[in-house]
Amino acid sequence: MARPEFDSIKTFKEFKKYKWNRSELADICKDHGLLFIGTEKKLNGVIEAYFNGVRIPPRRNWYTNKKLVSFVNENGFALIFDLVLALVSATLIVIGIINRIRGIDDIYSVPYIVFGAPGFVFAIVGIQVGRDIDVIKSFFPVCGDRRFSRAQVDEQANSENAKPLNYGEIILAPDMLIGVSAGVAAVAYEDIASLQVRQTWHTRRIGPRYSSRYEDYYIYKITVRTQKGRHVVISRSESDAETAVKSLYEHCLKYNSQVKLLKMRKSSLAPDDSAKQVISGKDIVKKVNLAVEKQLLRQIAVSGDLKEQFVSYHRNSALILIPESLLVFAIGAGLIYLMLRFLHTVRGAYFPLICVLFPGYAVYNLFSTLINIRKDDIEFYYGRVIDKCEKGYRIEGLDSYYFGYIRKMKPDTEPDIGDLVVIARFKDEFSLIGTDNWELIT
Repeated sequence: MARPEFDSIKTFKEFKKYKWNRSELADICKDHGLLFIGTEKKLNGVIEAYFNGVRIPPRRNWYTNKKLVSFVNENGFALIFDLVLALVSATLIVIGIINRIRGIDDIYSVPYIVFGAPGFVFAIVGIQVGRDIDVIKSFFPVCGDRRFSRAQVDEQANSENAKPLNYGEIILAPDMLIGVSAGVAAVAYEDIASLQVRQTWHTRRIGPRYSSRYEDYYIYKITVRTQKGRHVVISRSESDAETAVKSLYEHCLKYNSQVKLLKMRKSSLAPDDSAKQVISGKDIVKKVNLAVEKQLLRQIAVSGDLKEQFVSYHRNSALILIPESLLVFAIGAGLIYLMLRFLHTVRGAYFPLICVLFPGYAVYNLFSTLINIRKDDIEFYYGRVIDKCEKGYRIEGLDSYYFGYIRKMKPDTEPDIGDLVVIARFKDEFSLIGTDNWELIT
């Protein structure tokens, strides 16, 4: 039985005839300005009340715009608890200190401090780790040189001419930029002096709570600098914001021709993100398959000569790894010998041990490469260049990556934005290959 749109359903009895998961219930509640946080049973109750003419609003109903109110409610789970705990704990600490100064018996000072201090620390940590501060800032929106009330920001966000930017939670309102991912922030266009992306390095635990495995990740903040030197974070995300800030810059120029776009301030711990000859991994495989489904990439056939050049590159790369691994093996074995000779131990010699095992990996890589060549696990695609810079080329549908050409297969004439290029897949590795003789493409 086909499920109708929610707004076409007239009664809760009819609504219950269909299957709705929790995320769908939450989306329905968001779209209709209702409480959208809670269990599936609770959300069903909210929707039943809605059909009965009773609107149950979100807990913190500071805004009517759904993006603004969603941010406040989704990130304010423990806000009240943390604030109350911090206030009560601080009160206990102050009472304990006052009693201590007055020289009253320890029984009237120590327990207050002992119970108050851990609670205060727990509350502060909760406020910092959670998004409580961002939610508190949303009550009084962070602004540039001109101050705006919640009602003014809400009115601008609800304007017919307001539109969201594809990246992050940024609303391009008629008179201001509104950010909704680092606390609600609003900056008038005429106040903006410059835009910049700031990258910061972070780590997080992988797996269960007590796991010892961590991974690196980066936070990208789009920062607005106002005419008076004030800095306002308009967006915060784990996705690279370099493309988004260019779109934002072009939009701001329509209202303020003096806006400048500054170069990204990168983390000192960021790896080299220059163009790669080969980009590999499960993530790029998924992105390519999705781009093919959306017809942003088109699978093609190439001539035997061009395919053989590509195969030779991977075969030679695997072969040359053998002598390189033997050199690494010699260095590792030499280090282990010196440690045994002079230190009488190899404890902690992780690097030399890895060097000794490297030839095994090189042999495995060679056999794996030859097997995949025999299986003909190779595909070629057409893709369109959408950006070109010192980092490399960004391809439509794969705009999270910067591609570089295989050096020996780089065309004499570099492509421009809008040109078609050939993307080649070998196993889960993707590269740009080119030729100045387009008759080789069939």
